[in-house]
Amino acid sequence: MNLPNKITVGRFGLAVGFLVFFVLADVENSPEWWKPFVAAWAFALAVIGDAFDGYYARKLGLQSDFGRIADPVVDKIIVSGSLILLAGCDWARHWVPPWMVVLIIAREFMVSGLRGFIEARGVAFPSRWDGKMKMILQCIAIPFVLLARAQDLALPGARVLGEVLDITTLAFVWLTLLVTLTSGWSYVSAAARVLRTQGDSRSTP
Repeated sequence: MNLPNKITVGRFGLAVGFLVFFVLADVENSPEWWKPFVAAWAFALAVIGDAFDGYYARKLGLQSDFGRIADPVVDKIIVSGSLILLAGCDWARHWVPPWMVVLIIAREFMVSGLRGFIEARGVAFPSRWDGKMKMILQCIAIPFVLLARAQDLALPGARVLGEVLDITTLAFVWLTLLVTLTSGWSYVSAAARVLRTQGDSRSTP
């Protein structure tokens, strides 16, 4: 197993570790500030590795089918799993209401289904820049939610800091939703163009 794939496997371990910690440490109900703080950093470590495995895969020419499949799967586990856990936290609904989580995850299923369908027809359907931006924003918004919770518990009297962190978190979350939905539409449009082109080519004598 090459280095990028080892990093991907390590990211998977961190992702699972984050989810297990979130549940076993009872981040949902705990009044201890350090638990959401640790969860935020565990999440950050799991997603930072994504930059390293991609960098080494390109630099060393070590792209592989395993990495191409496993890397986005790990991304979806950590992001979707985090959003689902946050949707179950009463305190998180101020920043991440459950309906928003449903829309974001529905978009992930839709794009994954489209990619699988298009590529099964022998046509490449690579990631788009707005899809990558969506992932970056999600990976910023989620730790901000956890850090905002940690601040609420650790420094409840720090009104200015709390308000700044609250507004920043809301801004990232809503920007994430906007880019998630618009990027989903761009994937649908791209898939429609591919299918239309294939249909035209088959109908041409």
